[in-house]
Amino acid sequence: SAVSKEIKLLLINGVEDSLSVDERDNLEKYIDRGGNLFLAQSHVSSDLTTQQANVINSDIFDLIETYGVRLEENLVLDRTCGRVNVQQNMGFIRMAVPMEYPLLPIIRSFNRDEVVVSGLEQVQLFFASEVSNLDSLSNDFDVNVLPLMYTSNKSGQMTGFFNLNPDPKNNPALKSLDQPKKLVAVRSERMNKESSLLSQLILVSDSRFLIDGAGGSSPENHILVMNAVDYLLGDKE
Repeated sequence: SAVSKEIKLLLINGVEDSLSVDERDNLEKYIDRGGNLFLAQSHVSSDLTTQQANVINSDIFDLIETYGVRLEENLVLDRTCGRVNVQQNMGFIRMAVPMEYPLLPIIRSFNRDEVVVSGLEQVQLFFASEVSNLDSLSNDFDVNVLPLMYTSNKSGQMTGFFNLNPDPKNNPALKSLDQPKKLVAVRSERMNKESSLLSQLILVSDSRFLIDGAGGSSPENHILVMNAVDYLLGDKE
C-alpha cells in the first residue's frame, strides 16, 4: 500500500463564520503536530456592490491569537491605492470615471529582511484589516512575530460604521489619510512548549487575496503566495 505523507501546509482564504467543532478540533490538532498555515483573512466582510461591510464573528480569530497577533476590527486605507469606476454625471450622460479608492491599498513597504517578500515591488490588497501584536501571550507557546508588509505613511483606518462609497465627495474618510503606516501581513513562529513542535503562520489581512477577480488577479500577489508556499514547505532559498 502507498505510504501517505502528512500535509504540512494549508492555505485558508476568507473565513466568514465560526468553524464547526470537528473543523476546529482537526485544525488545532494539525497545528499542534507542526502544520503550517498561509491565511488570507480580514476581520471585516465587505461588498463594494452593495457598499456594505460588517465585522466577521468567527473563532478563527482566537486561533490567530495563539500566534501572538490580532486582526483588528477595522479596514485600513492608503493614499497609494487601486482604482474603481464611479458613475458620474457628465453633462447629459452618466459615465464611469476611474477614481482612486484607498480601501484597495497598494503595498510597497516590505520587511526586506524576510525572504518571502524581499524581492517584491508591490502587492494589491482589497479591504484589508490592521494586524497588531498581542500584549499578553498564552503560557503554552513561545512565539516570534515578524512583520512582512505595511501600508504607506499616508494611511487611515475605518472602524464602527463602514462607509464604502468610492466617491470622496460623499465619503470624507477617503480624504483623511494622515496616519502612520499600518501592519497588514506577518510571519509568526509558534513553538509548543510541551511538545517542542514548531508551527508557522503567514497572515495577509485580506480575505480576497487568493480570489480570482480580486487579489488573485495580481501577478505580484501570485509571487508572494508561491514564495510563502516554498518557505513554509522548507525551501528557504
